[in-house]
Amino acid sequence: MIEGIRVVELSTDVAGAFLGRLLAAYGADVIVVEPPGGHLIRSLPPHKGDGPDASVLAAYLHAGKRSATLDLRDGADRALVARLVRSADAVIDSHAPGALAALGLDLDALVEERPATVVCAITPYGQTGPRAGWRATSLTAAATGGQMSMAGDPDKPPLKTAGHQAYYQAALHAFGAITAGLYTARVTGLGDVIDISIQEVQVATLEGAGPGALTRGGDGFRTGNLTFAQWGIHQSADGWVGVAAMPRQTGAIYDCIGHPEFKADPTVANGWSPGGNELLGALLPPWIAERTSQQIFAEAAKVRAPFSLIPTPRELLEWPALAETEFWRWVEHPVLGRHPLPGGPIEFNGSDRGDQRRAPLAGEHSAEVRAELDAGAAPAWAAGVSAASGEAALPYAGIRVIDATQIWAGPYGTRLMADMGADVIKVEGPAFPDGIRTMAGATQAPAINQSAYFNEYNRNKRGIALDIQKPAGMEALLRLLGEADVFVENWSSGVADRLGLTFEALHALNPRLIVISMPGFGHRGGDSARVGFGPSIEQMGGLVALQGYESGPPHRSGISYGDPMAGVTGSAALGVALIARERTGEGSDALVAQRDVIIGLIGEYVVAEALGVPLPTQIGSHDALWAPHNVYQAADGATRPVFGPLGDVLRELTDRWLTIAIDSDDAWRALRDAIGGPRLADPAYATLAGRRASEAEIDSVIGEWVRTQDADAAAARLQAAGVAAAPVLTPLLVTTDEHLLARSAFLALDHPDAGHIRTTRPTWRFRRRPITSVRPAPQFAQHTAEVLTTLGGYSEAEVAAFLEAGVVAEDLVPA
Repeated sequence: MIEGIRVVELSTDVAGAFLGRLLAAYGADVIVVEPPGGHLIRSLPPHKGDGPDASVLAAYLHAGKRSATLDLRDGADRALVARLVRSADAVIDSHAPGALAALGLDLDALVEERPATVVCAITPYGQTGPRAGWRATSLTAAATGGQMSMAGDPDKPPLKTAGHQAYYQAALHAFGAITAGLYTARVTGLGDVIDISIQEVQVATLEGAGPGALTRGGDGFRTGNLTFAQWGIHQSADGWVGVAAMPRQTGAIYDCIGHPEFKADPTVANGWSPGGNELLGALLPPWIAERTSQQIFAEAAKVRAPFSLIPTPRELLEWPALAETEFWRWVEHPVLGRHPLPGGPIEFNGSDRGDQRRAPLAGEHSAEVRAELDAGAAPAWAAGVSAASGEAALPYAGIRVIDATQIWAGPYGTRLMADMGADVIKVEGPAFPDGIRTMAGATQAPAINQSAYFNEYNRNKRGIALDIQKPAGMEALLRLLGEADVFVENWSSGVADRLGLTFEALHALNPRLIVISMPGFGHRGGDSARVGFGPSIEQMGGLVALQGYESGPPHRSGISYGDPMAGVTGSAALGVALIARERTGEGSDALVAQRDVIIGLIGEYVVAEALGVPLPTQIGSHDALWAPHNVYQAADGATRPVFGPLGDVLRELTDRWLTIAIDSDDAWRALRDAIGGPRLADPAYATLAGRRASEAEIDSVIGEWVRTQDADAAAARLQAAGVAAAPVLTPLLVTTDEHLLARSAFLALDHPDAGHIRTTRPTWRFRRRPITSVRPAPQFAQHTAEVLTTLGGYSEAEVAAFLEAGVVAEDLVPA
């Protein structure tokens, strides 16, 4: 898809490495520059044997790349790296801000010298601001974004999600940004320098809690494994099952458990209402406890009830539906042996999941890369395009997107496209609006336009109300699609086919149209007919089986994690498809199976399982290698209210928490000295082995000290001493975080019905394409007449006739 693009990866962590892997999977020539001894990820667990080439994490994250060993501290090697980056179309950098420039590798100067080059820098806190130079690990990088504060049980510490999720999230957002940058570099000759902050990626994806904090000043909180009876994790006869049903799926839950009589009772028909939740809270647990997980899964399939299994890495490897779709690609590694790689998160044109080649040995291609440089290798992608001057337009300016998505995954993906400059037209049904609009019970304007959740994830779009079940409505949609660049839908598998909106039909209508489909479980295989929302996706994708408190059950994340991960992948699919369209002139069929995206975020767990060196699971916020590594309760802070849907105060919070990750003996000594006293002076603690052997005792001492400390001040003090530490910020606390405010991470806007509100800044910052303002989300049906007349070619009289016939609407029509 993106063959012919050369990417030089100067990464130092998981985020940069995963971005390189994604680009390599879809055809880019990615050259990872590794220091002598190998990339940092080669030192992280697990390993099968000794040495850098025994790294399972590298076998996953470096798959498909070439590796060159070059020492940035050596003048001659540094000169080679400088030549290498000048031969690149794009460069990935995850060094601390200013670190490469201090070594004489000034990537900013590179972009000035070669204007079509795209540089993407991914760092924990971005390139600017008070925390820009802070050290971070997977734990501390997760702490300040808000998500971690909502993960876990209310009476326990916040819980880290499994593996390297903060880094993976950032890499997915960077994937969308760098492909957009490469596309616009080809079209305009003007690349860019992109700043990705891992913290801001998480701040932008706090589900309803983030927008609620920004608009109402209330906080989010941990609800454990159960928000509602039909939204959480339950214990079955032989394990655990998940259920995630929106109010409109409550009827399917009643059908599944043998109580269809309750579907017609308005006091309990909505499982999210107090009455419905109380009834299902009494009915569901015993019904589930009497059955095995597989029995429940089979019963649910009969009535399309959204129950889900929680597979382990081994079960994912043996999952029939994944085998049917050839999701696992097996490769032969010269040191590790034969092992699987998950397919790429996007499937193009019915079969292309990317080129899954085995990872290189450290420095395997050093001689080859040097020879290419000696032969005069140069950028190929944007070659011959004259650079523009001054401030450039946003990457997707001039691209039109027809958006038929709802809830969070699809709308978040299309909002990212809109943030990039695309003209996104959101299509809602006159009687069936986006379910987020009406989740709190709103039925008419202005209330259906005041949802903070909806308005956050649908900004910068236009909106129309069009009944595509009616022939005239479908004809209007087809007119729009005939002139559009992109069509995005997240319907259940089979819906588009039944509507006649297959890729083949749309390609015949508009050969340049890119179609992005985002079903929960793909369009092929035994799971494709199942219904799933974000929690179901992370459960079926294997993430939930890995995380949890020590000796506890599998635990869900603090947000509907599958949704934003699928959404940002959908936006990245557009970048890849636009690059391919520039080469071929034709649009692509892009499938983002949401469950498959999640599997890609735990790939090292599955590879490790296949190789017989499994990673530990349910370890709380501890680490498989480093110690101490945990979340500790700090001194209480100011009171933070938690509001209910009607504005009532549900509870008040004062708890504050601090994360500390000791990743070296030097960091340990700094922490020991900061705490002081004799209890951490045991010489055995000077080594990692000694600390791991006494981790519980060390945690107890650290915990006593932290409990007396202000979380923010203690984090700053430890960072100054060289310790990776960070306060756990909640959705409300991020809105006043001094670092985020210094980076202008929030923008203000005026909404005609919601009033003056704040919203998050886009998760990427293009230096040449700055964003200083955004447009509010559309009111229901706000742009129907405008779009149909100016884009659809209809007269005002025809639109009026549509209104009379119910083809379009000016306000929500009772269902």
